[in-house]
Amino acid sequence: MAAVLVAAAPLRAQAPVPRSATMVWLDAGGARVQQPTSTRRSAGSLGGGVWHARSRVALAAEGSMTLASDSVRAGQYVVRVTLLPWAVARTDVDLSATTNGGGVLGLDGNRALAGWQHLRVGPLELSAFAGVGRTTRANRPNEGRRLGGAVAWQRATPVGTLRAGAHYARGWTDDFRLMEAARFGLRAPAPAYTLADRQLDASWQHGPLWVQGSRAWRAGTGATRGTASAFHLAAAWNLKAGTSLIAQVGEQLADVVRGVPQARYTGLGMRWTPVRPATMRRDARALGDDRGGTVGITTVPDMRGDEVLVQRREGHGEVSISLLAAIGAVVEIASSSTEWKPVRAPREGDRFVYRFPLPSGTHRVAVRVNGGEWRAPRGLAVVDDDFGGKAGLIVIP
Repeated sequence: MAAVLVAAAPLRAQAPVPRSATMVWLDAGGARVQQPTSTRRSAGSLGGGVWHARSRVALAAEGSMTLASDSVRAGQYVVRVTLLPWAVARTDVDLSATTNGGGVLGLDGNRALAGWQHLRVGPLELSAFAGVGRTTRANRPNEGRRLGGAVAWQRATPVGTLRAGAHYARGWTDDFRLMEAARFGLRAPAPAYTLADRQLDASWQHGPLWVQGSRAWRAGTGATRGTASAFHLAAAWNLKAGTSLIAQVGEQLADVVRGVPQARYTGLGMRWTPVRPATMRRDARALGDDRGGTVGITTVPDMRGDEVLVQRREGHGEVSISLLAAIGAVVEIASSSTEWKPVRAPREGDRFVYRFPLPSGTHRVAVRVNGGEWRAPRGLAVVDDDFGGKAGLIVIP
């Protein structure tokens, strides 16, 4: 369900930090997003946050909620602590949670912890980062880890501030749905997919204008096969004091820590800052996040469960039902779109699989084995059918 969270990138702490300062912001935006196996769809987002700094410690909290054209809700919530023990060092720690469908934080979505350590040496900034996350899909938990480093160079010139950087990271995940959607596979049985990521980025800032571009490459290592690449272009403009416009386009690689699938996107957003410290520089670059790969867009995966896969196309959807049952079992599928006429599923390998199209609209689907009770395929929301039984709900935009 390719809902999308569209918000300005999280605020970066900047040195020097005022002895005491507070900032409050509100975000609104929209985007078009497309995963490799689905068509483009639209989403709108509203969010906001608060940032407070005292001496060399800053605390920020922000959240946003998205409603997509397929009626899927998604939320993202982040708490960030920034420490500036010395003028040349900065430590960032993020605790984040996402939820799909408006459920309990992190229980049907993701919970993640990530940290960055930065050290400035002349015009260079050296960084190390690490993150761990757990993503739950259809009551199945998946783990992800990422570890890496970066180097960035920055120089102020008469025509603006230039910045260029390079990043390298290794990632590990057992989220096979996330990796299969990105077209990565395994050559041999392995406990996790292993990935190597490289990224180059550059930005330019002058007065109210900030522009950034990046290019990333990913390759499977060890038993993991597959390659992918992505790019990101973003621009921000301060329309007036406290109001900024942000535009971005590109493709993001699947995030193994936050469980975000690979997707192409085009987005436009606006940030209003009603409360801001007068002592803090307010230019467009304050909206940028140069930690490598985080572009302020989060997508929710296609509808995938233990027994169902829904892939949406323009005006219709393709549904695959896949059940484990004994070799001689009789597996039947019925749906409201065919007036509940049962259809027997053929056996493919060790599962019974039935594929069928659905038109745009709201549909109910049920399955049964060996003439038993009709039930919802695992992975779908459970609703009543027309005969006192249960079925699964599918919405095709």
